[in-house]
Amino acid sequence: MAFNLGSLLGGTLGSAVKDIVGSFKLDPAKKAEFQAAVDENKALIDQKQLDLDGKLQDSITTEIQSAAEIIKSEAGSQSWLPRNVRPLLLLLWGCLITFNQIVPIIARFWIHDIQPIPVDAWVYKLTAIGFTGYVTARTWEKIKDKDQ
Repeated sequence: MAFNLGSLLGGTLGSAVKDIVGSFKLDPAKKAEFQAAVDENKALIDQKQLDLDGKLQDSITTEIQSAAEIIKSEAGSQSWLPRNVRPLLLLLWGCLITFNQIVPIIARFWIHDIQPIPVDAWVYKLTAIGFTGYVTARTWEKIKDKDQ
């Protein structure tokens, strides 16, 4: 789901200009003249909207490509820290969630009122997505390297 200028402005570029100008107090003759100009230039306004959408798509593609290059350079680094920071953070995150559930169960023998810290459902989903993505990526890397 990409960013859409229409969602920000509440419609297309033409309707945004029309709404802005419509908020001013114009006499009916000027308002009719403006409406005629908007109708006359509708094709140009639609073309500008398409140009904006194209530029937005290009910027999203550039951002994704630069993020991929950063990840590739981190993975190919000679230092152990850039190569391992993502897996270590994922491991730490998983351990914190696991200990949040396990420690209160074990500690109830000594502290009867202890409860796990309430965590929203999205945290568990995010962790599952992270682990699934990491395991899938590592499996794919191992399969690719095995064939060489």
